[in-house]
Amino acid sequence: MAEKNEQALADIVQISRQYQRSIRIDVDIGRADALDGYIFHSTASSVIDGMCRQIAGTNQRSFTWTGPFGGGKSSLAVALASTLHQDKILRVRAREALQLDSKPEFDKVFPVRKGWLVVPVVGRRGSVVSELGAAVRKAQGKSFDGRSKPNAQSVIADLLLEAKERNSDGVLVFIDEMGKFLEASALGTGDDVYFFQELAEASARSEGRLVVVGVLHQSFAQYSVRLGIETRDDWIKVQGRYLDLPFVAASDEVVELIGRAIEAKSRPEWMLDASSTVADAIRTRRPAVGKNFAAALERCWPLHPAMAALLGPISKRQFGQNERSTFGFLSSLEAYGFRSYLESTPLSQATWYRPSDYWDYLRSNLEPAILASPDGHRWAQAVEAIERAEAKSANPLMISMIKNIAIIDMFR
Repeated sequence: MAEKNEQALADIVQISRQYQRSIRIDVDIGRADALDGYIFHSTASSVIDGMCRQIAGTNQRSFTWTGPFGGGKSSLAVALASTLHQDKILRVRAREALQLDSKPEFDKVFPVRKGWLVVPVVGRRGSVVSELGAAVRKAQGKSFDGRSKPNAQSVIADLLLEAKERNSDGVLVFIDEMGKFLEASALGTGDDVYFFQELAEASARSEGRLVVVGVLHQSFAQYSVRLGIETRDDWIKVQGRYLDLPFVAASDEVVELIGRAIEAKSRPEWMLDASSTVADAIRTRRPAVGKNFAAALERCWPLHPAMAALLGPISKRQFGQNERSTFGFLSSLEAYGFRSYLESTPLSQATWYRPSDYWDYLRSNLEPAILASPDGHRWAQAVEAIERAEAKSANPLMISMIKNIAIIDMFR
């Protein structure tokens, strides 16, 4: 523990503010600072390329982006919407962020003259028709008219009319947290899921450009698992109207993002040797990992390079789907978490945050969620092995090694 007058690790290491705040598309679209520090990695690039190919070559205009929390889906939504914004300066900045000069097909698919009508909706367990209707009115600059309640037909008609009247532009609908609307549909507290099919079909037959993107954390069908077989078949038909584009950042992309998020005034020289060793070990099993992987791991100090490499696979696990993204972990003040380590470790004693520290973090904060997940059985076995080791030996190095092995074995 750092004494009062002694510098703590937190005095030279901090998490960038950009990565501490969650993106909220209905607030952040149109804000230039929402693009600060944005990293356009190859997963995001392939999602944009996939949309462009489909829109250019087919009548597909409705998509879902599916991937774990904290992968950058909402950030990409804000960046894409900004390339179509009425503010020309913002458009230029967003185009640079998305490297659109290397994507000639983008301008054919998303031509901009005055700017598109962008309709951002953030899901909640309620009526998608009401939320989308209110978002359309807000995007149009109209106040909400409480006398005329929107219905499915009127909302879709509004979108089609807007798309038709914007000759050289179009309408882009983003439904972030779409899964919350689907949960409400499955529970019977929201609108009939058939609305999503009607919306997708409207986008395909639109006389103008109407593009719909839903953002999900798990596949469409998983929201209907508790429903009857007939109803699940209906949901599959609805899902078929949307082309799903997986948004799962590769481990090396997550490492690059973490390196940007951790701002350190200095880093120890020995970090490079350790990072090179870990990078070489990973490359023997994954030859596709880039040549700069060791340097990317080094930038993640004071995370141990093995810990930095593990955070990507961990973020895809089911127990990590409770709003705890990679950056949520880095910013959290929970017991045994990364911020707790920074604040309690004296600079003179600083080494790095290891997988064994992460074991203690999971045990203290997430054990019930892990036990209820598909990893529950393996976790219970690992706990038993560590408790046996603790009973037999008081050697902290050996116990730490076993915890490291347990974490690496679980998440590989």
